[in-house]
Amino acid sequence: MRPVIGLALGGGGARGYAHIGVIRTLSAHQIPIDVIAGTSMGAVIGGAYACGVDLYKLEKILKALDVNKLLGIPDTTLRGLESLAGKTASEYLFKKADWRTYEPERLKQLYEFLKLFTGERTFEDLSVPLSVIACDIDTGEEVVLRSGRLYRAIAASMSFPGIHPPIQYDGRFLVDGGLVNKIPVDAAVALGAQIVIAVDVGASLNPRVMTSLDVLVQSQAITSRELARLKLEIMRSRLGENLIVIRPAVDRIRMFQLRQLDLPIREGERATLEKLDLITTIIQKNSPGEPQPVVSPTA
Repeated sequence: MRPVIGLALGGGGARGYAHIGVIRTLSAHQIPIDVIAGTSMGAVIGGAYACGVDLYKLEKILKALDVNKLLGIPDTTLRGLESLAGKTASEYLFKKADWRTYEPERLKQLYEFLKLFTGERTFEDLSVPLSVIACDIDTGEEVVLRSGRLYRAIAASMSFPGIHPPIQYDGRFLVDGGLVNKIPVDAAVALGAQIVIAVDVGASLNPRVMTSLDVLVQSQAITSRELARLKLEIMRSRLGENLIVIRPAVDRIRMFQLRQLDLPIREGERATLEKLDLITTIIQKNSPGEPQPVVSPTA
């Protein structure tokens, strides 16, 4: 009997499109995907796959849309910070933190976008078990979502602070899960995964920090990178060689470049192909009496 194989799909904005290439390559080479845990863009792509969406069709849909405009997300980090500064000043002057009393109208576009892939499905409707990671903005706690409407859970996981308001979910206000668990290996294990294929789409640090804005962005990146490294180390101590980390070369892609799909998808495919022999070997080592290649379960 073969082991349970899980995917842990990390957050990283547009770099997370690499997950499409990763999943398509695994599927093309009959590597089963039994459970998925996703953060932010990892939750978007993982959720679409768990809903049975063909990822080639998903790519075509995303290319046909102006995703930045649809989601109200600026195309650069600079504009994102400008947006955050403007909203902060507005709320300070006019005391309009309306997301605590009623759901802002601008969230409807985010929900409608996610419903393109998930419809009105709940977690309980999925054939592939899924966990979605978010962060409670009031307590700083990691929240692992496993029930309820899928589109709301994914919206919470990708709610970028300062651009989207927190999403109310079961009485809590939730934001981007990347703040607390960028590559959710532990959530995949909690779903029963014995082998975890983790996809890290984080960017390298800026080698030339010049301005105060650069310092702000770099500081957040350092914290995020260090937390992800420590969590991976902890999970490596538990899983050993059964934790396989794929790192697509997506450094050139900025987080908010949501019109850029070709490069991250291609790099996701390439990075996965490089790990295929290792993945197959690990699966076979954990499959007593089953030396033949693994076969993907029918969808």
